[in-house]
Amino acid sequence: MKKILAFSALGVMAALGFTQADEARTWTQAQGNKSIQGKLIKINGDTLEIVTNSNKIVKIKQSELSQKDQDWVKEQGVKAADKSTIKLKPSANQLNIVYFLGSDREPVEGYEKRLSDLMLYAQQFYGKEMLRNGFGPRSFGLSMKSPDTVNIIMYKAKGPATDYPYENGGGFKASKEVNEYLDANGLRKSQHTLIIFPTFYDDKNTDMTPGGVPFYGLGKTCCALDYKFFDIAHLGEKSPKGNLLTKWYGGMIHELGHGLNLPHNHATATDEKNLGTALMGAGNYTFGLQPTFITPASCAILDGCEVFSTNPKQEFYKQQPQLTVKPLNITCTDKEITIKGDYKSDTVVKSINVFIEEPPFGVNRDYEANTFTAKMDSKSKDFSFNIPMSEINGVKGNDFQVRLQFVFENGQLIYKPFNFKKDDLKPINE
Repeated sequence: MKKILAFSALGVMAALGFTQADEARTWTQAQGNKSIQGKLIKINGDTLEIVTNSNKIVKIKQSELSQKDQDWVKEQGVKAADKSTIKLKPSANQLNIVYFLGSDREPVEGYEKRLSDLMLYAQQFYGKEMLRNGFGPRSFGLSMKSPDTVNIIMYKAKGPATDYPYENGGGFKASKEVNEYLDANGLRKSQHTLIIFPTFYDDKNTDMTPGGVPFYGLGKTCCALDYKFFDIAHLGEKSPKGNLLTKWYGGMIHELGHGLNLPHNHATATDEKNLGTALMGAGNYTFGLQPTFITPASCAILDGCEVFSTNPKQEFYKQQPQLTVKPLNITCTDKEITIKGDYKSDTVVKSINVFIEEPPFGVNRDYEANTFTAKMDSKSKDFSFNIPMSEINGVKGNDFQVRLQFVFENGQLIYKPFNFKKDDLKPINE
């Protein structure tokens, strides 16, 4: 049989007990006897998303398939979609993954295999969401020791583990040491770093109640934890270990999103109905247990992220773009928000995202920000958004904010905020 798996995913599939033969199948329509070969990667209500061997997504109505295919989906469809893999384009830059040990600590048993399986699964999740949103089969790059083992850098800290707690700047202190270590030893693969800490083991924190360590995003660095049962084998289990994995694994790939430049955002009404919970909303509480996805706006940001790039010559984040946005016309009715304008820049604008939310605004207050996006791929262009109010979740009051986010080719992001009152049906500041 022809091999169809990306080589870097073999370890994950073996850990899940899923073989290559289970991956691709022939889907046949009940009427007309038309068929297509591919792997199921998403179920949206009655619609199946199938990725072909040429990495193209085809949407098929479940109700239009042969009875044999419908029975197969009913029996194992969701599980198969979660476990399927796609062939990813090689990334030019890799995410730095560092296992951070206090001077008095040792790694949790089996960390290398467990974390490798988890990271390869997360890489596939991000890659499938990028493909689904029209950005190609791309994900964050991983440095590999072997086809199924991720290169995880072990770092022994200057102080004991208790010097790097969740509170009081422990994450910043650890991040500073890690960045100095990476640079001093020529180990840096990119400007994006995931630091993983073994859970504290004390009266409060155990393998079934892990915690105590930094667990949040710090710019292009993010922090997560490891514990004995942090294992892909428990993903989706309706058990204490399964629930625990959703919390900490969902949390890790949510915080990784922050480390990859992503802000919080919420699903539109249609996407929430069809796709579930946005990863950068409350997806850290649903991943593995309920449908969870990455929004188009988040994928637009990842499109300009260093570790998603396939171009080894592209430089990221060094030049602050010069951007002029004028004129800008934003109006609001009870049916829709219309945003029109044009921009000029010395750097290519890949996309424009729109964030809409009610107060309060700001970091960690933006979980309910509804997002919309449009591709630009130009230094100068007119743009227009017509956003139905029916698609906006949570904007019920009189006050709300519209934020334009310009995503640049070099990964830089520039925001332009505008505050509104529905009663006025016009901006109160520009």
